[in-house]
Amino acid sequence: MDIWGSILSSISRRVDRSTLNLLKGIQKAEYRNGQLYISTPDVVYKEWLETNLLDEIRESAVDLLGDNLEVHILSSDQEQVEREIKSTEKKTPYRLTNLNPKFTFSNLIIGNCNKIAYQACICVADNLGSIYNPLFIYGGVGLGKTHLLHATAHQVLSKNPKANIIYTTADTFMSELIYYLRNGSILEFRKRYRDVDLLLIDDVQFLQGKERTQIELYHIFNALHLIGKQVILSSDTPPKNLKGLQERLRSRFASGLVVEVKAPDLQTKLSIIRKKSKEMGIYLPSDVCLLIAKTVNSNVRELEGSLNKLKAYSDLMGRSITLDMAREVLKDLFELKEMETSLSIEKIQKEVSSYFGVNINEILGNSRKKKVAMARQIAMYLSRYLTDKTLNEISKAFKKKDHTTVLNAIEKVEKTMEKDRKFKLTVEFLRDKILTS
Repeated sequence: MDIWGSILSSISRRVDRSTLNLLKGIQKAEYRNGQLYISTPDVVYKEWLETNLLDEIRESAVDLLGDNLEVHILSSDQEQVEREIKSTEKKTPYRLTNLNPKFTFSNLIIGNCNKIAYQACICVADNLGSIYNPLFIYGGVGLGKTHLLHATAHQVLSKNPKANIIYTTADTFMSELIYYLRNGSILEFRKRYRDVDLLLIDDVQFLQGKERTQIELYHIFNALHLIGKQVILSSDTPPKNLKGLQERLRSRFASGLVVEVKAPDLQTKLSIIRKKSKEMGIYLPSDVCLLIAKTVNSNVRELEGSLNKLKAYSDLMGRSITLDMAREVLKDLFELKEMETSLSIEKIQKEVSSYFGVNINEILGNSRKKKVAMARQIAMYLSRYLTDKTLNEISKAFKKKDHTTVLNAIEKVEKTMEKDRKFKLTVEFLRDKILTS
């Protein structure tokens, strides 16, 4: 029997076409022991259904299945919560970690952007409940807040495998609360969350406006804090900016240590790119690493996304990853803010001449001295790959008659870099210095 199809047929006479189209997004409806469970794609869909159409659904369901019917609207997240709860309760009643095994401190790239948050997490893991309690970490999307929370939990478990830990998101916490309330077991929910050594809640900004959930969290927080249990929270904004939260809850969140995770700087992004590309088994030339690092300014997830796209393109086309390929593949993935816009050939010439201790006029001249010739060739090479200038434009900037000299210099630098490691390191050092100065 197609329960939802029958309910939908009945409701269709009482709703408009756009609402009917939305209702067709329902995943499934299951009837068990006088209970009708209707699955929706997400929490937003669930709340819309409960607010606007629950009475109509219940009326149609009763006509179909009989009186004394209870209707439960679930999101896909909530269904997962129920499965986890039932599975966990069979094992250890109050421990639900759901930790990503890859999110450890050993896999975390540390830079100026996250150093303070990292050190705070280490201190908390080593002094659970007695320092920085609560620890509140905030920052933009994709900057590694979840990684820090998971890594802290892993660190605690490495010291005490029997530690009771709950990691959850604000959305899942809210779904669990609804589940226990509907099953008349709110005391079990409270016991579940108060009988832990470490509670980690991600994305608490989603609790804004959820008054019932905030009340429950407030009392859980107070109970844990009173007995010296650790709480770590994350958000996209500091506590003072969470205007949809009760003042007393914002005050509790800000009562410990509040630290920010910022967007990674260039050197940190380069480290992340190199580590991720190694994990993915792809070889990225240094100029490609720099292109991605200079182009992606928002978060780590987009760095990974660019690497995934390059790898897929390379595998499908059977081509090695080069700078030209990266420009071609990534132009649609990002609104490219090319690194060349902030660079000029004059700046490159100045930096190279200063490094080699030669006069810039010598680089622009025809001297064949070994040091001057090397400096000139490297400057031409870097001008080709760090700016958007054509070969003819570069040759004019170096006061050469045509681009052949530039082309020969680039080829010579590339061949020497392949054979001479010291030379290669010199070129890469100059490139990084130019880009970061």
